[in-house]
Amino acid sequence: MSSSLVSHIAQGLSLEVIRGLLTSSRPRHLRELARDYGASPAGLSDILDRLKSVGVLDETREGNRRLFSLRISDEDRECLMNLFKVYELQRVRNRAQRVNRRSERMIAKLNDMDEMYTFYRRAKGR
Repeated sequence: MSSSLVSHIAQGLSLEVIRGLLTSSRPRHLRELARDYGASPAGLSDILDRLKSVGVLDETREGNRRLFSLRISDEDRECLMNLFKVYELQRVRNRAQRVNRRSERMIAKLNDMDEMYTFYRRAKGR
């Protein structure tokens, strides 16, 4: 896999754009990609131009529209797909850990509230 492609993958938005292009069955339009990734067309155009300059992106024109697709070998495609599987698995694990920590904090708060309510009932009953 090209080292310049790897360096672009290391950037967050580039990663998402490359994954979107990799999993798409058809070339993607600039504005469509910008909408999907919450980026401005100008900012996304810069990313796509950099990917095109390193030779991993094809651009075709359909009227005044620019359509983009990845130009990579089958081996690189398989490698990227595996990379994205690992990336997604890590994102899911991180999210589960955050949810677990929130759950633990919520349980602690509920226990504190339960103790305060019990204390209040005892104090009021005396």
